[in-house]
Amino acid sequence: MKNLIKQKVAVLGSGLTGKAIAMALLDLNIDVDLIEQTSPPKNFKSNVTLSISDASLKILQSLGMKKNKFNSWPLQKIILFDGLTKEAKPDTEFYNIDNKKFLSHIVKRNVLEKEISNKLKKVKFIKKKILSIEGKGFLKKIIFQNKKTSEYNLIIATQFSNLKLLSNEKKLNWDYSETAYTFVIHHKKLTNNCARQFFLKDGPLAFLPISNTHTSIVWSVKNKSDAEKIVLNYEARLNFLKMISVGFYEVIGCTNKLEKFDLTFAFLRRTVLSRVIFMGDITHKIHPIAGQGWNMTLRDINILVSILKEKLNKGYDIGDLGILKEYEKKTKASNLLFAMSIDLIRKAFRSQSPAISKLRKKSFSIASQPTVMNKIIDLADKGLRF
Repeated sequence: MKNLIKQKVAVLGSGLTGKAIAMALLDLNIDVDLIEQTSPPKNFKSNVTLSISDASLKILQSLGMKKNKFNSWPLQKIILFDGLTKEAKPDTEFYNIDNKKFLSHIVKRNVLEKEISNKLKKVKFIKKKILSIEGKGFLKKIIFQNKKTSEYNLIIATQFSNLKLLSNEKKLNWDYSETAYTFVIHHKKLTNNCARQFFLKDGPLAFLPISNTHTSIVWSVKNKSDAEKIVLNYEARLNFLKMISVGFYEVIGCTNKLEKFDLTFAFLRRTVLSRVIFMGDITHKIHPIAGQGWNMTLRDINILVSILKEKLNKGYDIGDLGILKEYEKKTKASNLLFAMSIDLIRKAFRSQSPAISKLRKKSFSIASQPTVMNKIIDLADKGLRF
């Protein structure tokens, strides 16, 4: 794409979301600066995984990513268990009637981020602390701590640490008083294309395949609960996983090192300001119970790219507030409803009330019906848009 005047964008935050945004903007012939104020940890091999829907995978491919480059592992089925029973009988199963279409794809976050980084050769990386951000006219000026300045048509902020630099905007948020622990189990070789999630008393436990011999575990537990004590003790954790996975995995071992994340709900009330867009976790942070967090972000990136592409072709200034409001209109309301739906699901499964438990069983039965199941799968695949 050729523009009469090449415009410039600053992306604040060089994490996975920031890099994905930068990659998307490069295809629009926009100058991109990727600005990081803190140094990421070096030489750390993370085991964190992402569940990417089929539609989200297509978005990545449209941006030039080849799935064989970041080793996406396809899921053909997702099985849900409401609690822990001796028979380990599933309460419901999700699968596509069309076996050629996958439900989701599990990828290692650090591998995906590395492959995206390889596509950012034309992006200018700036590792400097920002002193302030100024400007109310045609450009935003970033003033760095060394007093150097840069001007931009648009600033896209992706991290909570960026918020105070740009706005006092409040967010809707609450703490789940839960921690998500992630690690990997090693098991005997098998055809491993089925994810499983157990809704346990102290939080959901998910098995996410990443190869025929390894499966990623995401275990969200109440803080200071019995389940957290099990997670934090290697032998207790391994024994519990061997017990709960009888019938589908023969567990050999698991990684000793745990990665953990405090779980909160957060939703920013405004996602655009004058020449500013907030994207990623800074705008919507949800419970990992449905594995939808980064899918929401990818859908937002896809919508932004579509809007900017059209406006650039017509010679518009991409920082124009009218353009940014168009993006907000297409994303904010649907993202809020989607995020609140995930939150409602988490609260429903957290409750131990017999009445709620009975309602869950009824809901599972309804969800197992093909027509309902297809609608749920489509919603998880493409998100909610209106």
